[in-house]
Amino acid sequence: MGRPHPPQSGIELEEFFDLSIDLLCIVGFDGYFKRVNASLERTLGYPKPELYSLSVFDITHPDDVEPSREALGRLAEGHDLVGFEARVICGDGSVRWLEWNTRTMPERGVVYGVARDTTERRRAEAELGEAHRMLEARRDELRMLAEEQAALRRVATLVARETPPDEVFAAVAREVGEILGVDATHLGRYDPDGTVVSVAQWGRYPGVPVGARFPLEGDNVSTRVLRTGRPARMDGYADAPGVIAATVRQIGIRVSIAAPISVEGRTWGVMIATSKGETPFPAETESRLQNFTELLATAISNASAHDKVRVLADEQAALRRVATLVAQQTPQADVFRAVAEEIGRLLAVGSIEMLRYEEDRFGVVVASAGPVTEVIPIGTRAPLEGRNVASLVFQTGRAARLDHHREEATGPFAERLAAAGVRSMVGTPIMVERRLWGAMLAVTHDAPLPPDTESRIGQFTDLMATAVANAEARAEVARLADEQAALRRVATLVAQGAPPSAVFDAVTGEVAELLDVSAVSLARYEDDVLTVVAQRGVSYVQIGERFPVGGANVTSTVLRTRRTARLDDFAQATGPIGDLARRAGVRSVVAAPVVVDGRIWGMLAAIWTDHGPPPDDTEERMATFAELLDTAIANADSRVQLTASRARVLAAGDDARRRVVRDLHDGAQQRLVHTVVTLQLAQQAFNEDPGDAEAFVAQALSNAEQATAELRELARGILPFVLTHGGLRAGVDAVVARLDLPVDVDVLNERLPPDIEASAYFIVAEALTNVVKHARATRATVTAAVDDGVLTLQVRDDGVGGANPEGHGLVGIADRVDALGGRLRIESTHGEGTVLAAWLPSSTGWPRGSERR
Repeated sequence: MGRPHPPQSGIELEEFFDLSIDLLCIVGFDGYFKRVNASLERTLGYPKPELYSLSVFDITHPDDVEPSREALGRLAEGHDLVGFEARVICGDGSVRWLEWNTRTMPERGVVYGVARDTTERRRAEAELGEAHRMLEARRDELRMLAEEQAALRRVATLVARETPPDEVFAAVAREVGEILGVDATHLGRYDPDGTVVSVAQWGRYPGVPVGARFPLEGDNVSTRVLRTGRPARMDGYADAPGVIAATVRQIGIRVSIAAPISVEGRTWGVMIATSKGETPFPAETESRLQNFTELLATAISNASAHDKVRVLADEQAALRRVATLVAQQTPQADVFRAVAEEIGRLLAVGSIEMLRYEEDRFGVVVASAGPVTEVIPIGTRAPLEGRNVASLVFQTGRAARLDHHREEATGPFAERLAAAGVRSMVGTPIMVERRLWGAMLAVTHDAPLPPDTESRIGQFTDLMATAVANAEARAEVARLADEQAALRRVATLVAQGAPPSAVFDAVTGEVAELLDVSAVSLARYEDDVLTVVAQRGVSYVQIGERFPVGGANVTSTVLRTRRTARLDDFAQATGPIGDLARRAGVRSVVAAPVVVDGRIWGMLAAIWTDHGPPPDDTEERMATFAELLDTAIANADSRVQLTASRARVLAAGDDARRRVVRDLHDGAQQRLVHTVVTLQLAQQAFNEDPGDAEAFVAQALSNAEQATAELRELARGILPFVLTHGGLRAGVDAVVARLDLPVDVDVLNERLPPDIEASAYFIVAEALTNVVKHARATRATVTAAVDDGVLTLQVRDDGVGGANPEGHGLVGIADRVDALGGRLRIESTHGEGTVLAAWLPSSTGWPRGSERR
């Protein structure tokens, strides 16, 4: 093709061409511009030289080049064009639409063209078209929204009418399927055991049946929603693992989308839309699903709230019924049975068991309801061993559950429950006055128990605790009443001065009846030997039997510690008494010491062979009876000692009188008889032989003088003259003067009542006589002083010690002190001398009932 040629000259043509506002050009059939006017130049934005160097196809939009070539071809054939539109690329890079009307001149090889810029019209048309499309889309969207809102209203109406959840689920599944235009919809509920349960479905093909349960494992929209709590989608299940994915493939589902159903902050379930086609769901499908899940959540919440209200009402009614029984002080067994029945009915559980824990790690069934009763009847007693709900509650004091009881539980209780086909079990503690009394056990045979089972049972266990506490309180009051009555009966015997044997028999009988024991024994310690003095119940020992004390057993412990002791396992007991207890099958013994006058006298023992350890308060109760024995024995001992003392005083008085009579008869009386006979002989001699009379008178005088001396000595032995006239100090000095032993004397000079002075004199005299006879002392000390109406006497020596309180002299001193209502203490350690101390009243204000030690 040749280069373009300038147009022919012509003044008018030139002016019209250049000044026209239309876009004018002349183009050769080769596509190059031959001539352009200023309007076209300005529109295209190219300088003329550059424009003439370009082909029309060089500035045509690539998408319009081919149509432009076809149009130029038709022009070359002589066909004019009218209204041909094409886009051009301007010099500034912008694109504009030009509409061409042409006149072809084949003979000249050119085309005359007039163009009109239709860019703005095109833009307006495009905007109008877009607006129209948007309007159509909006109309479709509004129609879809209206349909969706109508569907939502229909569902909301069902929810507002409190339609049962199953009907709401079915309606939602249908509405969602129809609104979204999917093949099928599914609703699933997440259960605590890690499964999803089908609760509703709708579709054009059979799906999983309502009630079908699938494990939440592998990869599928249900597991994704549960894991994240957000919507999920899957556009293929070809390689997805798990039972759900396999089921989806079997049905033929290719794509699915799911949204969570959240109820009260937790993911309750999932709504799923599925399709067998390969086209993914639109992006807005998740939000449209969630509109329905929110209504579902409301329906479920409403239904749950109504269920809760109904359950709460039923629960409160049941609690009131049980509380009424408790308030009416219904027997404990009836309350147990009522609670078991109420819980079984309210919780829809398979069975209810109530256990009482015993201190030896055993559980006893005290109430039961349901099929489990046939396997574990009331009264069953089994050790709390292994891992099971009963042992877990016992160990921790808190609620416990096993949702897979068959696989997880071990121990005696578990073995029995396995035979009954127990699936799951929940246990809650029964706390009575802050101590673990027992447990309430709920049992199912199929599905696990709901999460709130522990708290719901807990309300009944609180009532049970009140019932148990009330029953125990009544039992405690009755026990205390029985105990006080028994103590009064024994105290009455003691106060009436009953013989010790009668008191011993009464105490063992009362203890045996009150404590429900196998046997009660009362025994006395005599050195290292234990002698049985009373027995009640099974005759493990006989009255009068004697046993050596020793080894590890309660008798040795009580003697050693002087405190109450118990032993709940005689397997480890040693010594003769331990061997005897093991052979007799003794399981537990509680023994309390019997202490008389500050020394351990014996022990009172309660013996059990037929059940576990006795209650914790047994030691205290035993000690109460032992104290009564203390008093009874002390009173009896005091009466015996007083009787013996009185007998000794009377005997001593009789001996003294006999001794005086003997001494008078053998001494002064004989002297006086001789004096009388001699004087008679003297009288006769005066008449017959006066010379002999003087000798007889002299002999009679000698006999009279000797008789007078003997009478004076006899009187001194009865009550010394020096004591009568000089007081206690003079009497003690007279005694000391006659002893061949250095004695330091520190005795008051003032006078005391005659009986006190005489008793104090004889106490000191007898004590010093014992020192000289037995102590082998080198020195002694006597002190006597009055303070606050009490005369204190003390005789101390540095002799060999070891004085025997039962010796004749010391017993006499004790009797004299007792007769005056005083106190006597003797300390006499071997090798450390002896101290005898006596306290006597110096006035009538002395407490006559004081204890002698």
